[in-house]
Amino acid sequence: MSSLLLLMGLLLVAYLGSFLVGGERSLRGVGLPSSVEWVVVGFLIGPSALGVVSRSLALAVGPVIIVALSWLLLVCGVQYPMTERGRVSRGRIAIGILWGSASAGAIGAAVYFALPFVAPALMKDRVVLALALAAASGETTQHVIRWVRERYAAHGPLVDWLEDLAVAEDLVPIGLIVALSAIAGRSRAATWIGPWAIAGVTVALGGLLGLLCALLLGREFRVRESWGTLLGISLVGAGVAAQVGLSFLAVLFVLGATVTATSHHSGEIRAMLAPTERGALLPVLIVCGISIDPHALKETAMLFGLVFGARLVVRLVLGRLLAATLPYAETAGAIRVGMGLLSSGSLTMCIGLAVELAFPGKTGDTVLTIAAALCIAGELMGPPSLRGALRRAGEIRAPEPPTPPPQPVTTEESQA
Repeated sequence: MSSLLLLMGLLLVAYLGSFLVGGERSLRGVGLPSSVEWVVVGFLIGPSALGVVSRSLALAVGPVIIVALSWLLLVCGVQYPMTERGRVSRGRIAIGILWGSASAGAIGAAVYFALPFVAPALMKDRVVLALALAAASGETTQHVIRWVRERYAAHGPLVDWLEDLAVAEDLVPIGLIVALSAIAGRSRAATWIGPWAIAGVTVALGGLLGLLCALLLGREFRVRESWGTLLGISLVGAGVAAQVGLSFLAVLFVLGATVTATSHHSGEIRAMLAPTERGALLPVLIVCGISIDPHALKETAMLFGLVFGARLVVRLVLGRLLAATLPYAETAGAIRVGMGLLSSGSLTMCIGLAVELAFPGKTGDTVLTIAAALCIAGELMGPPSLRGALRRAGEIRAPEPPTPPPQPVTTEESQA
């Protein structure tokens, strides 16, 4: 297969993804919450299974994948910190960021201090692995909340709390990616201005481009001009960040968040960009599957066990804290609530693929493979536990038994 054919196939997948979720054709509640099935599709056609696509071909479309990743983080930033119910309150944002920082710190510390014992061959990239795996394991995907709402009509204070928490803590992985890029990235300026300045430049670049985009959008909202402005500014941001050696994920996230925070048309921008998320996500997930090296997981199985175990522990602690403070969470069960927050999704895979592109070799392979394994393990444990917790809390009501159809009246009965 040629790189052109692979690119055309990825564009076709992107079109199908946007077609299935756009307008009246949208399929609600279909597929797995983490969309990890598309990673499996990429793995099956990749070099480790059927061999239809080689890893060199996946690398050949790397610039296109960078654009797709950048667009996904732009959409993520535009939607932060919003849900379908409205804006997340500042108090819950602060709680989500505080908890996300504590859990990411615990996972990163576990990786850093246990790495000499579980994966000594990766010691040269100890800091990179600690930061990258903490970022990749710090997400609770919002799609699992959306999935349980759409498929089971979940409604109530507990599911609202969990959704707000999942939205708020997305800022923590972005911050860790900024730190990773500043400390261990390939920016040539880091040697003379320092990592803290690199982190500041990353955030400032996204903020300035976001302000410029909001200024160009003006007071009157025109859809065609807005598409051109958003596409142009996002490509400039991704290109400058990639060329200079900054984190393009963080730049585009800050750009999107700044646009909606400063523009008069934040609602229209969110409504315009939301349907494009699925179309950009599916090709990225397929390339993730193609790029996965199963030998990396075999060599670092203990490292994955450590990361997943640490993630499970911090989620169970969160479930216990929620149960101790919220009566409806106590009714749902602390263990079920904690395990219901194990689901990872698109942000985890985007971080894994971005680390693979920035640190090719064993380090990148390890992070990407563990990110995919976290999504699969979270898919097996998260949604069933969340469904059980919400059912115990009374926020998923069992469907009423169907009314039996009326029996036809026979001739003898009618005569009687």
